[in-house]
Amino acid sequence: MSAQGPARRSTAAQAVPGLNYTALGASVSPDVVAYPPAGFAAAEQRHRLGSGAHRFETAVRSLMTWGALRAAGFGVEDVRADDASRTDAPRFLDDGTPWVTPGMTATITSADAAAWAGPVKVVTVVEEPGRTGFAFGSMPGHAACMEQYLQVEHADDDAVWTVLRTVWASSGGRFSPAARLTATRLKRLDERIVRALHPSNAA
Repeated sequence: MSAQGPARRSTAAQAVPGLNYTALGASVSPDVVAYPPAGFAAAEQRHRLGSGAHRFETAVRSLMTWGALRAAGFGVEDVRADDASRTDAPRFLDDGTPWVTPGMTATITSADAAAWAGPVKVVTVVEEPGRTGFAFGSMPGHAACMEQYLQVEHADDDAVWTVLRTVWASSGGRFSPAARLTATRLKRLDERIVRALHPSNAA
């Protein structure tokens, strides 16, 4: 069974139970970088991965099976689907690898990025022609209050791009020194994920 299917956009339950922040789904909109929710800051990284349908499909497979995060040096443990928030059947690759779905939970670990480690929940999955991605948010017990959106897109000119967009709680506001420092740290983490998706590092 292939994980690919018709265009869809799925979201976990509209309420925020199980999450430690209120800006549910904010990271999916590009406008959030210029207009983050009150009390939050946001940052975006966009990088070209190459071109062609094969490059797109390879990157999507890595992204939607947590492979990009693992290849970037993050641990992804205790991955579980939440059937209560699902409206379609579980999805798997031909080898049995589970596909990221709304409501899925996992625990992110990192020896050198502890501030962004902890339990997370997938709040939105986007699967449209030429665009695939998902957003996950922090749960109670996570070191931060944040949401991150990861996307791979296949543009009309055949270029393949990845977008990483993060929204996080920032008591000092988005222009504060703390927010700028966090954005710098996020850029380093995002670059690790981009390198993991790049064809030179693909398995």
